[in-house]
Amino acid sequence: MAYKLVVGLGNPGSEYAETRHNMGFMLLERFLRSHRPERWEKVHICNSYCYVGSFAGARLILQLPQTYMNNSGTATAKLMRQEKIDPSEVIVAYDDMDLEPGRLRIRRNGTSGGHHGIDSIISELGGNGNFTRLRLGIGHGRETIDHVLSKFSESEMPAVEAALTTGCKALEMILRCGVGKAMNEYNSWSYQAPEAEEKASDKEKETIKDQ
Repeated sequence: MAYKLVVGLGNPGSEYAETRHNMGFMLLERFLRSHRPERWEKVHICNSYCYVGSFAGARLILQLPQTYMNNSGTATAKLMRQEKIDPSEVIVAYDDMDLEPGRLRIRRNGTSGGHHGIDSIISELGGNGNFTRLRLGIGHGRETIDHVLSKFSESEMPAVEAALTTGCKALEMILRCGVGKAMNEYNSWSYQAPEAEEKASDKEKETIKDQ
């Protein structure tokens, strides 16, 4: 099965740029930059900015809904109807508070997990949640709304940058090889700070030496 649509969730406007809730936007923007953006046609349709191009030999649309997060489904379902795209041909990338920054998870389908953007999509699709999800960790905060609309701290940024880079690789693998292989490859991934990697390497060397 070939995927035809990748949706990145977020809120439009400069005041929301690079906030936690915009991880879906950030992932698709990075994916686009790394895949010759000049070859993608930018269009404004279905209350969205869309980039139409091809990947792995197949036509692909990248969608950034401009309806604000809680109404994401309005734009996504409208585009799917217009392009005759089935939910099983869709990948949605979005933020997840249940994962810490520097973690990601891929799922074939399921419920919204309380995410209002996913709630909206499932609702507009008549309760059909049979689309692939790429979730990017943003961590928990005391107040949910304030937290998701806040920017990452300086100390979190290395993990966020690593997650976006790895998230693009995971998205590429989903598109090229299917969701199953991508889940096996990336669902156990987590960002390791340089000092943590050095300690793990030193511990491994000590273990080999003791043997």
